[in-house]
This record gives sequence, structure tokens and C-alpha cells, in this order.
Amino acid sequence: MAQLHRSCFVLAADAKNFPYAVLGARRILDVSAPIDGFILHIGAGTEDLPVADRLLGAAVKIVDVSDLMKEFDFDPGHLSVATYIRLLADKLSVFEPYDRLVYVDTDVIFNRSITDLADVELNAPLLAAHDEQTYFDPSCGESLEMEPGSSHFNAGILVLNMPMIRAEGLLERARELALRRVPKLDQGALNIAFAGRWQTMHPLWNLQTNYSSQIPFSRAFARHFTFGKPWWPSPEGVELAAMAIYRNLAKDTPWLDRFKRPLWTRGLRKRLLRKFDGLSGIILNKEKYRRRFRFNAERCSAIFAAQADQGMMAATYPEVLMGVVKARK
Repeated sequence: MAQLHRSCFVLAADAKNFPYAVLGARRILDVSAPIDGFILHIGAGTEDLPVADRLLGAAVKIVDVSDLMKEFDFDPGHLSVATYIRLLADKLSVFEPYDRLVYVDTDVIFNRSITDLADVELNAPLLAAHDEQTYFDPSCGESLEMEPGSSHFNAGILVLNMPMIRAEGLLERARELALRRVPKLDQGALNIAFAGRWQTMHPLWNLQTNYSSQIPFSRAFARHFTFGKPWWPSPEGVELAAMAIYRNLAKDTPWLDRFKRPLWTRGLRKRLLRKFDGLSGIILNKEKYRRRFRFNAERCSAIFAAQADQGMMAATYPEVLMGVVKARK
């Protein structure tokens, strides 16, 4: 019999992204079996909080972590310091009753019950999806000073095994690295701290948008809009079906107009650039473009899905497995 876990989901946002956290949480509630939820925020607007209460009710607790964040000198550069909130999960008393936390970025929309993700058999501190886009760029691992062949995960959707994380002090280690200003901000700190200690997530749980070949939204357990955001003035790469979901979620809210932008450029630039990646790699002598040109989303997804189904730890030399780099003889 599978072990039952006390699980919750959590999103984190600053005032600017708080509405999207609310809509993302509402979507999770709509498609999921009952589960506790949280939104951790820094200074959410007083006009947005009542809307959140109306949409989410008692199912999602809204927690202001502004004071706790002031204790740490994080430097997000041009981004929001809210990106570091996920590093504090072991310090927040509201999470003490839970042994599984599913962390979700604000630019994610779920199509399947999040409880299915929370209940994945997990024998490592972390469950995460390979960050395929970093494998296009050979400088990524070098900048983080990780071991050759190290795998790299995307931190937009994570399942945290809190008893193991607390026992090993892994989030404390990630905070130390972040305060030392390691590259790639909080995601870089997490990747170094959890190196060799994370299990492969089925890729359909973190189906990212990118410049390269892409699996359609209709097959996503959860779509992560890493390329264009649905609320951007030009929501490039956002599928029509996904935008329709956001419009439905935002109806009767002050946020609806943000999802009524024209979609005529949807994915056009991405498809054009994809066609020229191979030529650009030759002319500009850019390994990144050559790797991106060789990437096949269907093949890559099948590889990582098989690893996830077997409960495997993250693969080494994933670029070779993906076929974007040839194995050395």
C-alpha cells in the first residue's frame, strides 16, 4: 500500500505578481482533489486581497512574509526578491504539519490534480523536472561550478520532501549560497545545494514553453510559461486554450483586461527562430544554437518520462541522452 503524505501546495509572489498567484491557485483548486494551499506574498495590494479572498475562500491561506524576508540580504538583480521566498520553506511554522510541499511558480497553469504530483513515490529530498533549456547552453553548468555531467532542474514546480530536507539542511545550504551571490539567483543556489539529491519529475508536470520544439498544451499536466506570459502585452507562445482558461479564471475580477491582448504573434517568432537555429549555429559559431536545433521535444520527453516512471534520480550527462550533444568516444 502506498504511503499517505500530509501535503500542501504553495505559491509565492510580490505585489505585481500576486493576482497571477491567485488565479494559479484557483485553477489548482478547480482541477484537483482537496488539498491545503498557501500563497506567500510580499506586500500584496490592498485592492487585490479582497479579490483573492473571494476567489479562494478558506481553501488557500494567504500569508505575508515581508518581515521574514527582511532578515535576508538577497539580491535578485532586476527581478523581484519574492523569487527567494521558496528558500524559506523550512523556516515557516505554517509548513510544520506537512511532509510534502508542492511549490508552484505564478506563471504555471495546471490541467491535472496536483495531489497526483504530491503523492509521487519520492525517495530523495526533491522531485524536479530537468531544465531542458539549460542544456542548450554549455556555459550554464560551468557558471555554477557544478561537476561535469551534472543535471540541472527548473525550480518552477518542485515537490519538497520536508523531513529529508530538514534533516540534511538543504534549504539552509541554498540560502547560504544565495547570500554568497552564486549565479542564476535562487535556482542556481537550489541546484548546487541539491546536486545529486533530486529525483526526475515526469516532464508533463513542468511542460515549459521555449524557443525550441514544444509539446502542446493539450497534453500538459501543468504548463509553465517560461517564454511568454499570458498577461504580457504580447503573450507570445501562449496557446489559445491556455489563454481561454485565464480569461475564465479572471472573469468578474479587476484583472480580466490583462488577458484580452491580441494573439496574432502567438508563437510566430519562436517558430521562425527555430528554423534558423542550425544556420545561426554555423555562422555565429554558437554551440547553444546548434544544440537547440538538434533538440526534439518528443524524444526528450519520452526519455525523462521513463526515468520518472522508474523513480530514478536525475540523470548525468542529460545533454547526451537528449541527443543535443554527442557522446565522446
